[in-house]
Amino acid sequence: MIKVVFNHIEGFGKITQLDFIYSDPKGINLKEEYLDYLEEGWVEWQNYWYNLRSTRILIKDYSPTKTTKKLSKRVNLTYTVLTPQQLKVLNPIYKKYVKVKEFTRDISLKDFEDFSAIFYWDQEELIGASIYKLYNQEGKSALVVYQFLWDYQDPKLSLGNVAQYFEIKLAQSKGCDYVYLMGGYEESCIYKSQFKGFQWWTGKEWSEDINLYQELCQRDTNVYIRT
Repeated sequence: MIKVVFNHIEGFGKITQLDFIYSDPKGINLKEEYLDYLEEGWVEWQNYWYNLRSTRILIKDYSPTKTTKKLSKRVNLTYTVLTPQQLKVLNPIYKKYVKVKEFTRDISLKDFEDFSAIFYWDQEELIGASIYKLYNQEGKSALVVYQFLWDYQDPKLSLGNVAQYFEIKLAQSKGCDYVYLMGGYEESCIYKSQFKGFQWWTGKEWSEDINLYQELCQRDTNVYIRT
């Protein structure tokens, strides 16, 4: 069960020229029913749960391309739990990733301390990582990928597709039915819909309508918010 709370102090509203109210809703989990929350579009972040246009891959329907499987053979893996020292090592890669993606958000790698991660290596050079959490409930599991990062030194490697392949394989080994990929907003998230088994949360149900999802992502990019 999730208790939803609202913040009407930091929230704001408009009622004269338009009808708009923002109250920063967030959820507090009252029971450890994590897979139930994920199934209803909730994603955990810093001790709160947020209902998003969440996205996920149904593992049984996922199928990598021949190119992805071929490229995956060039990548070596290590699995770890992130320490402050490891986050320092990842930070230059994260900065390159953010620059290429033109992100200006204020999420810091420090926020991911104690998360699990897959490190991707090109021979002896660390080139990227997938940061994730594994949630368990009543003998079932689900993998939530919180952050992918890559230095883009070799764009032909298509590490994003290769990383998705390895994330799915990890989830399969843990008995998961789904890999969750956080929210699907703006054109930068359209790529998620290219994977077989893709689903997104409408607020009421999980949808496989890729065209509508892509239209919504494009609409997001065109929304102007003055900061």
